[in-house]
Amino acid sequence: MELKNLAAKLGVLVTRYAADLRGVSTVEYALIVVAIIGIVGAAAGILGGAFDSLFDDLSTRMTAGAASVAATAT
Repeated sequence: MELKNLAAKLGVLVTRYAADLRGVSTVEYALIVVAIIGIVGAAAGILGGAFDSLFDDLSTRMTAGAASVAATAT
C-alpha cells in the first residue's frame, strides 16, 4: 500500500515538473547567447587577417607620416 502511494506521489511530481515551463525561457536565452558568441567568434576568425593587414598598413603609414613631419620640422 505504501509503495502505491509513493508511486502515485512520484507520478504527480513528475507531471508537475513536466508541465512547469519556467525553465524553458532560461534555456532559450542561454542558447541565444551561445549562438551570438559563436557568430562573433566565427566573424573574428574570418575577418581577423583582414583587420591585421589593415592595422599593419595604418601603422606603417602613421610611422612614415610622423617621420615626414619630423624631417620637415627640423
